[in-house]
Amino acid sequence: MAGLETYGGTSIRDIIVESVPWADTSDVLVFLMGPYRLLDPSYLYPDDEYPLPPDPLAPEGDDTAPDEIQATLRSICRAVSEETQAAVFIASGVDIPTKREVTTEGLTEPGMAVIDQSVAFAKASDGNAFVFTKSGLTTGTGAEAGAVPEYFRLREPGARRRDPRTFCIFSEAERGSGKRKPYEPKFSSASIDEMDDAYSLRFRYFADRKELEDKLTDFIESYVIPTV
Repeated sequence: MAGLETYGGTSIRDIIVESVPWADTSDVLVFLMGPYRLLDPSYLYPDDEYPLPPDPLAPEGDDTAPDEIQATLRSICRAVSEETQAAVFIASGVDIPTKREVTTEGLTEPGMAVIDQSVAFAKASDGNAFVFTKSGLTTGTGAEAGAVPEYFRLREPGARRRDPRTFCIFSEAERGSGKRKPYEPKFSSASIDEMDDAYSLRFRYFADRKELEDKLTDFIESYVIPTV
């Protein structure tokens, strides 16, 4: 994971600010990691027709493919940024190509490995959020949720490079009927579910896009901005 602070002689933070339209040099940066696509049954069964699974982050506009959660994540970033003193962004919004993009597009620059990008963007940011939904393709987010906390040594209280309160996992859930259990998680993964024990990461649950935006805003204002 060499070169996590600069790319092409420019600091990663400066590249993020220059790449994200709603970012300013004085902004607090928050890196949002989440699924970019829905789990489309046609990937597994190309000869059959199945409807896309429901998902709170499924795009609503007619100009976007219905399984491209990436478009929703980007609009959430903008909405939360407008409500806070932070610039929230996703990896695809930063003008640094991946190694695969360098190869497929015939670029002359070196690019960065995807997981190196994730760690570099997390390092350049003041806060980091992971989003998981039941129907989202979360393989990449799961890898990030392992690599990023490990880089910051969050499992070692005496050697942590960052306050674990500036990280948060947002997981899709259904609203419960009682006060003791206000949410019933819809997304479940043994490794992700136990990240509070491994890395002291907080969990927040959301049932729809609006609730995710509200809880991201509260997370940023309560734990990220006060630490800057």
